[in-house]
Amino acid sequence: MLTACGGGGTHVVKPAERHLVYVAGDDPAHATVWLANVDGSHARRLGRGRAAALSPDGRSVAVLRRDGIYVLSVHGGRARRLTSERLRPQAWSPDGTTLIATRAAPLSVLELDAVDTATGKVRIVASGSLYGFSFSPDGDKLVYAKAPVATGQGPCGDQFDLYVTKISGGKATRLTHDGVSAFPVWGPAGIAFARFPDDIDPQAACAAPGIWTMKDDGSDAKAVIDRAPQLLSQDGLYGLQPVAWLDDSHILAGIRTGSGTLGTVVNVQTRKLRAIRDFADAVSSDGRYSVGSGGDGQTVHLSIVRLSDLDRIFRKVSACCPSWNR
Repeated sequence: MLTACGGGGTHVVKPAERHLVYVAGDDPAHATVWLANVDGSHARRLGRGRAAALSPDGRSVAVLRRDGIYVLSVHGGRARRLTSERLRPQAWSPDGTTLIATRAAPLSVLELDAVDTATGKVRIVASGSLYGFSFSPDGDKLVYAKAPVATGQGPCGDQFDLYVTKISGGKATRLTHDGVSAFPVWGPAGIAFARFPDDIDPQAACAAPGIWTMKDDGSDAKAVIDRAPQLLSQDGLYGLQPVAWLDDSHILAGIRTGSGTLGTVVNVQTRKLRAIRDFADAVSSDGRYSVGSGGDGQTVHLSIVRLSDLDRIFRKVSACCPSWNR
């Protein structure tokens, strides 16, 4: 969910090292964290862990273990426990001083938290039912989607809107007021987000979100794809959500499924879709490659795809949850 660098408030760290981090194993109890080159080559085991997030400079990895979040050096050595709270590390802030983590229940993500990477102090950014977040290009702010109350029905029951706040803290500003906006992605061209159709039939609406864009202040909201096509909202497919901006005219989007997000490239001008035919969770900083993972529980894999020709250049079975600073 990290976005491109830009000018402004927070100092954005440039990578000293570039890596791919992922989790491998047949079950969470025996999962291990692996470190590889950005193309997936020369992988080596870092240690046990159920989730991992690579720091912006590429030198540290935040890892979830049974008794909290630990920070590991990519070069080995003793792990440092950052916090004993059972939070899932999601992404480091672009300046490396804050780790964004989540607290989840079986049916919802109930809390978005900011963890000071020096002291381990945890601050609640938002609580309720959370639907994605993204850093601003200048690294100073965070946009996120929140429903005040978790109904337990997910997008078919919750009412969620977009909010923006400074990573350092302070009052959040509400950007949307429709109850159907989620999964924001912030780039130099503005904020892309999923908007669920405001139908009379909520079951049909929650399976067919389209992709919209707006300016950073919430103005000029407009549809790129107002509603997901019928082929993408039936038979186990649940519409679209943005994953990352590739450039000012293209968005990497995910087709939502029960086993991961299948990648597709959306042309903002023509509104055409170009399917990747593999899972996509993140994009490289130059917009040329995607990485993603998913599966049906029996066969889970992680893959890297070159977007120019949709060639899959790396595949790893029994691996998931990539964190990348390519």
